[in-house]
Amino acid sequence: MNMLAFAINAVERAPLSDSMTLAGIDYLCRRTRRRLATTPTDVERVFMEDMQRLPVAVHADAANDQHYEVPAEFFKLVLGQRRKYSCCLYPEATTSLDEAEIAALAETVENAGIENGMDILELGCGWGSLSLYLAQRFPGSSITSVSNSISQRVHIEAAAEAMGLRNLTVVTADMNHFSAGRRYDRVLSVEMFEHMSNWEALLGRIRGWLEPDGRLFIHIFTHKDRSYRFDHEDPADWIAHHFFTGGIMPARDLPHRFPDLFHVEQEW
Repeated sequence: MNMLAFAINAVERAPLSDSMTLAGIDYLCRRTRRRLATTPTDVERVFMEDMQRLPVAVHADAANDQHYEVPAEFFKLVLGQRRKYSCCLYPEATTSLDEAEIAALAETVENAGIENGMDILELGCGWGSLSLYLAQRFPGSSITSVSNSISQRVHIEAAAEAMGLRNLTVVTADMNHFSAGRRYDRVLSVEMFEHMSNWEALLGRIRGWLEPDGRLFIHIFTHKDRSYRFDHEDPADWIAHHFFTGGIMPARDLPHRFPDLFHVEQEW
């Protein structure tokens, strides 16, 4: 264990002030910026080549251990009423968490061009916030939700039952092996592609799951110009060790690098 990793472990066990914690986070961010500043100019080409050699997802079991199989009761304490396990939208400084969840869900629906009667597939559905919202708002649609977590499926099915929803099906599957077996009008993915190691392989499958006039909507966080992996071999990479093993930070233009599979029509 190097000194930085030792310091991080010590901080996790000690009650420090917010100012000291923020200073530590700032140091780690500056460390990453310095590393990215020294990467070669062809780093994106190399990243793409590395992607092609990997399975669709790596360390899927670690992701479950780190957060997907954490009991639903915990997330009841830290998330909003809809258990949205991705970013929210705060139109105003006074917007509550519950309101911000709904605002983000509504914006996703608008940007994805969802209409009643569509067949919809959501990949990486989390605790079901979007799928339940869709099933409730579009009763004429059929929604299939995919998660790698048994506890998430149990929670979503219970919520759907309580809401009287009959147009939602939840599937537990590893994305390395999942096959839709049919075509959809929309495939949606909110903050899941950051967990995927081989986008080309997954996008190729998704293309086969869409109707000829279907659309894929992807919501991801990005770096402005660099793609990189969270390094679980670096003892100081806290995110890779405790929250995001096998994950990537995609560059903003990464979705544009698969023109043989998809054309990016809009960005927000």
